[in-house]
Amino acid sequence: MYQTWKLRLLLSGILLGTAVYALVPTFIYFSLSEAQLKEVRRDKDAFSKYLPKWSISNHIVPGLDLQGGMHMVLGVDVDKALSDKTSRTADRLRQFALEKKSAFTQIELMADGDLQTRILVRFASPNDLSHFNKAVLDQFGELVVVSQDNSSLTLQLDPRLVQSTRRDAVDQTIITIRNRVDKMGVTEPSISKRGEDQIQIQLPGYDNPDEAKSLIGRTAQLEFQMCDDTTLFLTALKDLPKDVELVTSSYHRPDGTSGKDIFLAFNENKLIEVKAFLKGKVSSENVIKYGKSGQAGLGPVMMRTYTLYKKVVLAGDDLVNTSVNMGLETDPRPGVSITFSATGARIFDELTAANIGNRMAIVLEDLVDSAPVFQTRISGGSANISMGGGRTREESIKDANQLSLVLKSGALPAPVTFREERSVGPSLGADSVKSGERAFLVGSLLVILLMIFYYRLSGFFSVVAVLMNLVFMLAALALLGATMTLPGIAGLLLTFGMAVDANVIINERIREELRRGKMPSSAVKTGYEAAFSAVIDSHVTTFIAGMVLWQYGTGPVQNFAMTLLIGTVLSIFTAVFITRIFFDMITSKGPKELSI
Repeated sequence: MYQTWKLRLLLSGILLGTAVYALVPTFIYFSLSEAQLKEVRRDKDAFSKYLPKWSISNHIVPGLDLQGGMHMVLGVDVDKALSDKTSRTADRLRQFALEKKSAFTQIELMADGDLQTRILVRFASPNDLSHFNKAVLDQFGELVVVSQDNSSLTLQLDPRLVQSTRRDAVDQTIITIRNRVDKMGVTEPSISKRGEDQIQIQLPGYDNPDEAKSLIGRTAQLEFQMCDDTTLFLTALKDLPKDVELVTSSYHRPDGTSGKDIFLAFNENKLIEVKAFLKGKVSSENVIKYGKSGQAGLGPVMMRTYTLYKKVVLAGDDLVNTSVNMGLETDPRPGVSITFSATGARIFDELTAANIGNRMAIVLEDLVDSAPVFQTRISGGSANISMGGGRTREESIKDANQLSLVLKSGALPAPVTFREERSVGPSLGADSVKSGERAFLVGSLLVILLMIFYYRLSGFFSVVAVLMNLVFMLAALALLGATMTLPGIAGLLLTFGMAVDANVIINERIREELRRGKMPSSAVKTGYEAAFSAVIDSHVTTFIAGMVLWQYGTGPVQNFAMTLLIGTVLSIFTAVFITRIFFDMITSKGPKELSI
């Protein structure tokens, strides 16, 4: 007999108290009114004001089928991403060959099946081909040779680059869409990969499908353009719109001189009016782009103009990686370190060498995110963008994180199409929840009464263990911030039944030992030992099934699998550990009978 049941009882009490603590935010969330829920769904920080100061914020989130909203499936055109990558590579190959003075007669795309993913290079003589291989191809690491003869060369992207391009097209699209959904104010979205080229998006509580499609489906472009700070055309403009101000400021160059930054500043609600005012007034060499000015959260959003050269010198696919740094020895301000591809590094090296002291604008979705000044020539394929002044270090670090995200995943790398979309009304979820509640309450009550009637005090122990299993499951889901759907509720009910079944097996084994004439303490010990293998076997097979569903399922199936996996593990714990405490407590005094 175990003499440590008091210690195990204390441990169980601590675990139960922790579980109840973890469920406090969930209880509060599901007790909110419709108006309060709407506020929380639109502002992720609004929920905190309903919580006690000592409470955590993680809670179970009702899924799309429970609270209504939007369901969409996007298809990512990974083939188009690959074709575009090949086209841009062909353009760079042509430019690089000209710089190396390598003779060729033609560089063009050619089809490989239905896709233009090969590059054909023609030459006037074998000597030109040989020079091209040595001077150009050996230094252009993105391509491999498919075939060649005396007058032509067929190239394609390196297979590793092809694989990463296809994979990144979907992964980066997911990151970008998640960033855009956050801006929509949807605080409980579900965004996941489905298959090789599809993305499933669920927006609980969101009821504007046109707005969602417009924001999510837009294929943004990340571009780098040089600022034209020599033009003075803005100063010659007359009759500026009301509340639009002409501003002239300066920035420091590395040689000690100052550059002029001339722009129009205005409130965000004047943007359309300013665009109409400037239409036709910009030279053919320039383009006007717009960006936000000042710090977010301090009054109305202010905008400003940037006068840029039309030519796009670098694009988003020239970046390999970005990361936030906390400051360098040469510049203690937080910033963003960026790493270019081999080709991008060469272009950036030449660009910085020719533009020291000038500004380069980082343009995302046609808005300028920032315009850093080139302080020196930057070689080696990496650079650092320091955050400007006028803000605290914490604010600079936050802005650096945002800029890093913009640079890494701001633009959709490939076109997307809406393959499936539907709106789910909240009444469907409400009706389903009510039906589920009734079924759960009636079924649970019948099981509880049956267990107590059939197994008496031991049945009561089983009921307590099963209820603790349910509390532990909900607490685990709350700590994970899991989304609960109707299949997830089905998983809860299934594991509830499994927990009951495990206790039935244990109770029956104990009754068998009592019928053989054993004392209660010995019967309990032997009964648990005999039942253990059967309980483990049934739960392990269920766990394996859950793992398969989790690995190969999507959306609702994964939600079912998640609750099944968590419930399976906890069912073993409560059936074997929790109920044993109660039995040891009763048999510790050596009774001659056991209520079972």
